[in-house]
Amino acid sequence: MKLGNPEIARRLLLKGADPNLRDSTGFAVIHDAARAGFLDTLQTLLEFKADVNIEDNEGNLPLHLAAQEGHARVVEFLVRSTATRVQHRNKRGHTACDLARLYKRAAVVQLLEPGASGAEAADVN
Repeated sequence: MKLGNPEIARRLLLKGADPNLRDSTGFAVIHDAARAGFLDTLQTLLEFKADVNIEDNEGNLPLHLAAQEGHARVVEFLVRSTATRVQHRNKRGHTACDLARLYKRAAVVQLLEPGASGAEAADVN
């Protein structure tokens, strides 16, 4: 699927492409879109019922990958507009905020710190 082109993604999804299909590493297309910072494509995938809380083989959610790469717009969208599990820990015990700190993504850390607007409210599970 062309990650940077939401219209191509939409066409493929309309033809029946599975938005939650995973590769051998457990990556679904939504993981790639989040990691690359393609917010428009990510939103298109969610329109077609992609699972915002799908885990890769390491237990990372799309939120973890967006946070690690410093994609603040994607992180903000996921936290404020979806049911992403903000406090979810991957298999190494890291939350998305932990990864943002580790990779020195200050803008993302501000969005994800406990008490940040929307960060706790979005974590209902």
